[in-house]
Amino acid sequence: MKKYDLHIHSKFSDGDYSVEEIVSKVRECGIDIFSITDHDNIESIKAMEKVDKRGLVYIPGVELSCEKDGYKMHILGYNIDANNTELIQLLQNMKLRKNLRNLEIIQQLKEKFGIIISKDDTEKLLTAKNFVGQTTIARLLTKEGIIPNTQYAFEHYFKHMDLKTPATAPLDQAIKIIHSAGGYAILAHPISLEKTYGVNIDDVYNMFKNAGIDGIEIFNSKHTLSDIKRYLKLAKRENMLISGGSDFHGKIMKPNVKLGGLSRDGTEKEHHYKMTILSKCIEKDRIKDVYDGDEIEIWKI
Repeated sequence: MKKYDLHIHSKFSDGDYSVEEIVSKVRECGIDIFSITDHDNIESIKAMEKVDKRGLVYIPGVELSCEKDGYKMHILGYNIDANNTELIQLLQNMKLRKNLRNLEIIQQLKEKFGIIISKDDTEKLLTAKNFVGQTTIARLLTKEGIIPNTQYAFEHYFKHMDLKTPATAPLDQAIKIIHSAGGYAILAHPISLEKTYGVNIDDVYNMFKNAGIDGIEIFNSKHTLSDIKRYLKLAKRENMLISGGSDFHGKIMKPNVKLGGLSRDGTEKEHHYKMTILSKCIEKDRIKDVYDGDEIEIWKI
């Protein structure tokens, strides 16, 4: 059975590795099908055009920060066209808002905690081509020796800030643009939404359905067997596409998440399943050596 990981982050957002290094690690882990889904930017897709991918199946992807009805969530976009003008404009607008938000963070670090980020570093943050967010600032503080690790910034600084500028895209708009770019919109790690807001995914599913969601990330390094069974039941009931990925970042962010790890408890090693998102993203002549038809069983509950 082929091995896959459809949720990976590179240096273009908050990951530790370049796309070249990720491809090398994908090969080392025996992964056959993969997607790099950086936060709110598609630079990895352009960079991957120059990388040797022979023997691998690569699916262009992105992970968009979204919001609706007071809920914040991440939406994965697969098989997207990186040249789509609507997508490019959306990401440019999000970057502008993130820069305003980053200025708020820098100002509050100074006012509330007495931490000063230099003018040079501030300019680098605001003019960077890559994704710049709280993780980027946390890494800068760690590099300067101000804090022991990136998580420290989240626990002791960021969670105590009152940030006014939203750095998200409206859910409906994001999904519409993913579709416009020829892609499929997948709700990422639904367990995060459930734990953050104290809800069950079934209770808020209509919000995603009405926005045009295509599928759900059932397998993720945050999910247990119990979670996976619940999400699969929802996906089967609503005829949603099934996806899965580790949410791999590297050594600094989420160091315990391993490339190719599709559950919190190693469940994926003991059960057979298929990612129905793949049949939508991969050409028919290539899907044969992934599935050889439909012989891979979907999860048995």
